[in-house]
Amino acid sequence: MKKILFAASEIHPLIKTGGLADVAGALPIALRKKGLDVRLIMPAYQGILDKVESIYHSTNLGNPFGIGDIILLESRLRENDIPIWLVQCQALYERDGGPYLDTNGLDYVDNHLRFGAFSWAIAMLAQHGNLLGWQADILHLNDWQTGFAAAYLKSWKLNHLPIVSTIHNLRYNGSFDMARYGDMRLSNELLDLHGMEFYGRFSGLKAGLVYADRITTVSPTYAKEILTSEYGDGMDGTLRAIRYKLTGILNGVDYDQWSPEKDDHIATHYSPDTIEKKLDNKLALLRENGLSEDPTKLVFGVVSRLTEQKGLDLILEAIPQVLNKGARLIILGSGDRALETAYQALQASYPEQVSIRIGYDEAYSHRIQAGVDALLIPSRFEPCGLTQLYALKYGTLPVVRKTGGLADTVFEGTEQANGFVFENATALDLSKALERCLTCFADMQAWRIRQFNAMQYDFSWETVTDEWIELYNQLA
Repeated sequence: MKKILFAASEIHPLIKTGGLADVAGALPIALRKKGLDVRLIMPAYQGILDKVESIYHSTNLGNPFGIGDIILLESRLRENDIPIWLVQCQALYERDGGPYLDTNGLDYVDNHLRFGAFSWAIAMLAQHGNLLGWQADILHLNDWQTGFAAAYLKSWKLNHLPIVSTIHNLRYNGSFDMARYGDMRLSNELLDLHGMEFYGRFSGLKAGLVYADRITTVSPTYAKEILTSEYGDGMDGTLRAIRYKLTGILNGVDYDQWSPEKDDHIATHYSPDTIEKKLDNKLALLRENGLSEDPTKLVFGVVSRLTEQKGLDLILEAIPQVLNKGARLIILGSGDRALETAYQALQASYPEQVSIRIGYDEAYSHRIQAGVDALLIPSRFEPCGLTQLYALKYGTLPVVRKTGGLADTVFEGTEQANGFVFENATALDLSKALERCLTCFADMQAWRIRQFNAMQYDFSWETVTDEWIELYNQLA
């Protein structure tokens, strides 16, 4: 039985800021069902110990960074009994803000050290797990917050286990001012063009890529896009040089959590055979938001970070034309303050048609997926995207830009069309897609066919775990 140490900075349901947490909370479960011994490691943020089983063992790794002892706490997730190590260091992780941002929404000034220490603990466990009675065969890193672990293993100049590094979003490269490098307790030998150096800074993500044995992204199309200057965010040259290590494996969905047939958060359960019951959820969502209830009017939804990357500025330009035709818009998200203000102004202009809720609410996001007719995802780039995968299962038709994982999962213009797709990141192209969506909605038979197509797609984790197992086998 292969043993996989799966390292992530956030894991659902313990803590979540985005899709990484969903993946880290679901892929290990699917792999364990296929017989792999997968165990997790994550920082012990404030309040996390209240969300896991009792700690049954602790190991003090000492104080290598001069900021307090780093302690490995062994526990299990309550929901599925998966073993997890929590990396405890009160000075670094027990704070009132989020995992990456303080209470003012700014990056912690010592994030390099917070995730450097976390990565050091990952590397220690990966290298010396036999001392704790469990030695991993493969180390699976996720994003920049764990990438420094590959650098520590490299700097120790010892034979070590194979490393897989997954890019969930290349834009977040975890790069820091070189003046802080001394805090990391890493060799200066790693600071060159072929190592951690990144445009005069040092990068956790680049460390995770150049020192890994295999690199994955969360969709096949994104794996190709990041080799170009348009999508490579300055890392494309490095990635082209090591492209032989790169592959794309599409993310999956946990249908125990995301299925209209058994979702505890929605008003009425439904299936492809009872799709008409989706209307109950639509009317309930409109009532919840104080919007006028008219089942004949199309309701658009957004569940997203409010950023230009996600194309939320394009929606602001394009949406008035369909609101003026009676459509509704329900939004859940937070992010850029200017965009938040602009959407609040849009709500003020269309008080009976537009509702925005700033922040994130897991249960409410489920009600949006079940209640709206179409979900807007006009991203400028999208490594995989999970919201469109959820939407498809709920018979909620995605309106997406053809990029990354959106291009791999949403189709238009074929017999198997399951949504609406536009090419260019412009308000004009989005407007045309919105008009096609309205036209289709006016023909309920055509709409039902597209809904049925959407709900038939299977993006469960069980369908992709074989790809992961094959990759692990190649490394082992």
